[in-house]
Amino acid sequence: MVAIAGLCLGAARAGQTPLLATKEDGKVVNQVAADGVKGRTLGWQFDQKTQELTFRPAGKVTSPVNGTLYLAVTCLDNCYGDLSVRFKGKDGKQIAPDRGLGGACLKTGKRVTSMYRFQGLDGSGDSVVIHYNAPKPDGYLMLGTGAGVPGAGSGGPVVLGVMAQDTPPDDAQFRYVLTDPWKGPYTGPSIKADNSTLKGKVMVGYQGWFRTPNDPCREGWGHWGDILHGMYNTDMWPDVSQYPPQTLAKAAEVKTRSGKTAYLFSSAWPEVADLHFRWMRENDIDGAFVQRFITGTYTASGRPDWVLAAARAAANREGRIWAIEYDVSGGRDATIVDMMQKDWKYLVDTVGILKDPNYAHENGKPVVFIWGLPVPDRHFTSGTSNAVVDFFKNDPKYGGNYVIGGIISSWRTMDAGWQEHFKKYDAIQPWMSRTYADDAADFAKMGVTYVAHANPGFSWSNMHHYPVGSTQAFKPREGGQLYWDSLCALSQAKVDRLCVGMFDEFDESTAIMPMSDDPPATPSRPGTCLQYHPALGKTFKTVTPTVSLDFSARFPFKNVSGSNCGLSWGGVITPPKAGDYTFYIQGAAGDFAALSLNDKPVIGMKNFGAAPSAGAKITVAAGEKVIYQLSYYHHRNPGTARLLWEGPGIPLQPVPAWALTDAWGRFLTNEGHPSDWWLKLTRYGKEMMNGKRPIDPKLPES
Repeated sequence: MVAIAGLCLGAARAGQTPLLATKEDGKVVNQVAADGVKGRTLGWQFDQKTQELTFRPAGKVTSPVNGTLYLAVTCLDNCYGDLSVRFKGKDGKQIAPDRGLGGACLKTGKRVTSMYRFQGLDGSGDSVVIHYNAPKPDGYLMLGTGAGVPGAGSGGPVVLGVMAQDTPPDDAQFRYVLTDPWKGPYTGPSIKADNSTLKGKVMVGYQGWFRTPNDPCREGWGHWGDILHGMYNTDMWPDVSQYPPQTLAKAAEVKTRSGKTAYLFSSAWPEVADLHFRWMRENDIDGAFVQRFITGTYTASGRPDWVLAAARAAANREGRIWAIEYDVSGGRDATIVDMMQKDWKYLVDTVGILKDPNYAHENGKPVVFIWGLPVPDRHFTSGTSNAVVDFFKNDPKYGGNYVIGGIISSWRTMDAGWQEHFKKYDAIQPWMSRTYADDAADFAKMGVTYVAHANPGFSWSNMHHYPVGSTQAFKPREGGQLYWDSLCALSQAKVDRLCVGMFDEFDESTAIMPMSDDPPATPSRPGTCLQYHPALGKTFKTVTPTVSLDFSARFPFKNVSGSNCGLSWGGVITPPKAGDYTFYIQGAAGDFAALSLNDKPVIGMKNFGAAPSAGAKITVAAGEKVIYQLSYYHHRNPGTARLLWEGPGIPLQPVPAWALTDAWGRFLTNEGHPSDWWLKLTRYGKEMMNGKRPIDPKLPES
């Protein structure tokens, strides 16, 4: 083990080869006494322009024979941001690590070590480059525990040491990150489950898409929201009391309502999947449809498949069955057939899923669930959808599968082409349909097996930034009564297959896994949240002082187009006095907009001209607040989107900043029940479906 910055992070082991010489040259910065090297100078250089620290050893750099090198960077984690670590050769080319663990700063105040693997090093001249991506303009890297870099700003992480070696650091999590557990059939411990049929079984949809900084994926706060700025994406907050500490990340400065520091989990850790599948076993849930998204990110693209590997291993260890569920929401009609064929071939040939002892089967065939082909806003044709199903059922080498189709509850209103498509599936699950008896009868006439769907509720207030008090897209759980009514109804209809959607989908609040009764407090801050919705891709959010956007000015989000996009604002307006107020929308020519006040649509504008929209009058009592939601679609023309008002003593003008509050953040609770209440109801529902519990519309005692 060789310390290229003069600091040894651990004792050398036999057989480890020195990789970097450490003669000191170039511009130097003093290391400090706290690290035991008082007065020693190191070969660090700081570039003011790029904000990068580079260590350039004077001696020859000796790469390992196989071109693979491991690097560990230890910092004092006293800020937020991300570290980018690379190797640079004499030719100026930079090599990024192919695997890593850590690198995100979470302001824990602790010494933390980030670890990286570099492959393809080809000789001498390599130097280490560390860049700090700061959320604040004045953030920069420091050396030691107090020695700054001359001429730089302040507020960045403190680099305490760097270590290079030809064997991986002795860290269990990093060693896991270096593995490819998804390649090849599962060969670990397995408790054999009955995977011969779905009849009489309860399956759950398993998204597995939650991410935290410093997990194996290293993608930041995936699906939780913009945690650094306290902008949430879920209406449920997890009960993390049973999660292993190493799978949790400090949720920036977020505090729960009781004042505790908040933590969140990542689905990419195998210990998280183990816990989730243990909960399934403890509550007699038979298994999971593991989600796979057709976006190029989770399909056969050469990217690590952490969640798939963790879920199949957990299913085997806990004696559960599992199968792939494709969600085609991100696909396109022109490419969906090719993408799904390539991915399924990858799963069969590289991952070896069909050799898994607990992979679900029906009638001797492997189960494949395809969700969303007939959903109108996915824009697939019935012909293309037929080709997808035909591949999975009839391909000479990769076919022979039992195909379940996920469709919409209003499927009966779709055209004849889609009605023929439905008959191509072996089984069908209509999403959020509660007409169980009618569904069962109609699919029986088609000769298609019926898989019922049940969920405990629905809410996405935080995802869409609906203000507190809004009931848009919200179905109350009623303490479990809504869920129980569905379980009773499907049991009365003698349904013998159930898929609960979902196990872990906190985003839309359909999850049944434990949630906390101590979520974050409702944010309340001046201004309004502006959300930018591109045609495809992630949504961007930022808080602005007013409901206004000039399309001819610089767009507020980096690296996104300001054309053909959706925009929305929402929050609370506080009028200064009681009286009648009239609201208007101003927009660019050709744009569309809609305004809701107190959850009621009041303005719908399909094509702006020179004048604002027609007014919408609302009478406000003394001290009353107005909940508003403005949705806007912008094409290309210059102009300004703006919310206007006039009222007692107020001439027509933009709604001022002083009247706006970004008040939102509705989190559900267990409504007096234990956090595992929804899991227990699922177990009771399975007993009822299989005739082992009487059908009783009265909600059981918790």
